[in-house]
This record gives sequence, structure tokens and C-alpha cells, in this order.
Amino acid sequence: MEEIAKFLKEAYKLKEIKRKGWIRIGIDEAESVASHSYMVALIAMLIGDKLNLNVEKLIKMALLHDIGEAIIGDITPYEMSKEEKLKKEKEAVRELCSMLGNEYYEIWLEFAYRKSNEAKLLQEIDKIDMILQAKEYGKKYGMEKLKEFLENEIEIEMLKELISSFNKINDSSNNKI
Repeated sequence: MEEIAKFLKEAYKLKEIKRKGWIRIGIDEAESVASHSYMVALIAMLIGDKLNLNVEKLIKMALLHDIGEAIIGDITPYEMSKEEKLKKEKEAVRELCSMLGNEYYEIWLEFAYRKSNEAKLLQEIDKIDMILQAKEYGKKYGMEKLKEFLENEIEIEMLKELISSFNKINDSSNNKI
């Protein structure tokens, strides 16, 4: 139990770490890494069921995908290259997961290197959450400020449909106010 407690102590830091991309553009109440990971896991569960994928693996992957940020913090593309970030994150995740055995580290590696259909989907869902969150922030801060977050290429058709449906719901709810 001590290993789990140590891991959780580190993971709790994600509740306090704000996503730097939002802070950089002036979002006052930026979401935490933990909030982002929760939504990624929720989207993964719902879409994974629709696509008949391994939802247990997807949820584990979603919960672990940013776990390294508990040690290295949230790093944006403006701070370092993808390769350098991956190297730092890999070491942080290895350190954290060593407390619990190899399974969780292997799941994270699968995600990081897009080794399965679940990993490829989750990479896309990670982007989808950012797009949907940008749309939510856009209501308060204006869409122009968030333009760079909306310009991500999404490959999976079902996820494109999700964005379209989200837009329709957003548009209709804006008209009711």
C-alpha cells in the first residue's frame, strides 16, 4: 500500500498544475492537468465503447497520459521540442511507475509511441479535449484568442462528428440565453 500512497501523493500534484497553454494566452482560471485528464478519460470511455475498443486500456491510458507532468510540470511546444519533452516525460513516468510495477509504464509507452488503435485514438482524444475546452473558454474570452487551439487536424471521423455535434449544441445554447 505504501507504493500506491507514494504514487498518489505525486499524482495529486496534477490537481494544482494549471495547463500552461491556457495561461500563456491569458485564461485566468485555466484548467488543471487533472481536469484535462478526467475529460480525456471520459471522452475515451464514451468513444471507445462506440468503436468497440478496449475501454479499460483506454481509461488507464487516459489517466496516465500526462502523469509525468506531476514531476516535470506542463510543458508547451513553445518551451522545448517534442523530442526533448518526450525524453523528460518518459523519465518522469518511468520514475513514477516504478513504484507500482511495469504495467502502467508499458501502457504509457504504448500511448506515447502510438503502438495500438487505443493509443492512436487517445492521441486524437487528447487534441479533441483541447479543442472542446477552447470552445468553452471562447464563450468567455472570445474565439479569436483561442484560434491556435482550434487548428488541430483530427483524423478519426467519429471525433470530427463529435466536434460538429458539440458546435451545434454550443450554438443552440448560445441562442437560448
